[in-house]
This record gives sequence, C-alpha cells and structure tokens, in this order.
Amino acid sequence: MVRAFSLPSESLSYFIGFTLLHSDHVVIVSPWLSDVTLRLPVNDRFDEREVRLATMLGELTDTDIRILVREGEEHNEYIERRLPNHVEFRVVEGLHAKAVVSDAFVYLGSANITRGGLSVNRELCEVLENEYGSAHEYVSSTLDINVED
Repeated sequence: MVRAFSLPSESLSYFIGFTLLHSDHVVIVSPWLSDVTLRLPVNDRFDEREVRLATMLGELTDTDIRILVREGEEHNEYIERRLPNHVEFRVVEGLHAKAVVSDAFVYLGSANITRGGLSVNRELCEVLENEYGSAHEYVSSTLDINVED
C-alpha cells in the first residue's frame, strides 16, 4: 500500500527544495514553470534558506534533473534561458499534469510550479511514495513520456 500525505500548496516550495537536495533523479512536470523561490531545509550546500529554482539547479550538477513543460507556452522560455546545461528541458504537446517525481516520492496536484501555484492559488497537493522506485519509470508508466537518454 502506498502511503500518502497532503500538504498546503505554500509548503510545496519546501518539498521541491528538499527533493532536489536529497534525490539522485528528479523529474519536474509543470505545464507552466517559473523561476520560483524555493525554501530549503538546513543543509551544507546553500548558505541561504531561500533560493531561486534556476540558481539551485545550477548548483546541483550531480543530480539528474529533467523538466517537462507544455508545448507552445512562451511563459516557459524565461526559465528555459536560465537553466544550466546539465538540466534536460523538454516541451510536451498537450501536457497538463503537475508532478515533482523522485525515486522515492511523487508530488501530484493541481499546482503549477509558478508563483501562483506555490503561494497565491488554493491548490490540491498530495505526496505519495513512488511505488516504481524510479523517477523515470514513474513518468514513463503514468504519463507515457520516456525521459531516458
């Protein structure tokens, strides 16, 4: 049985920060994506407890990070231009799903990874154990999107 818990959307910025710090593989799925501010747990990599997404991704060169956004959304070009080369950025036709997937956990909900999704709108946010044990396998199996190299 998969364990799950809910979290308020304003806590999603902390969950994303935690996930990026403590995971080897992360897939961020968000039709619209912004350079949001993430809140971090105490750690030995960042002096600040709040950091922008693009800045954090730039520091995590040893983490496999894939980002999936909706095709045809000019809004996403801003963050795409700021991403480091080691982060794979892919546009997907008809994408509407919102998820942050690691090998251990999956956030599923209604919140895009934008300022509105994290701090303005009332969103549904659930965190589940990843029963596949692989971020890539979860995305492949549930969204029919191959994120392997």
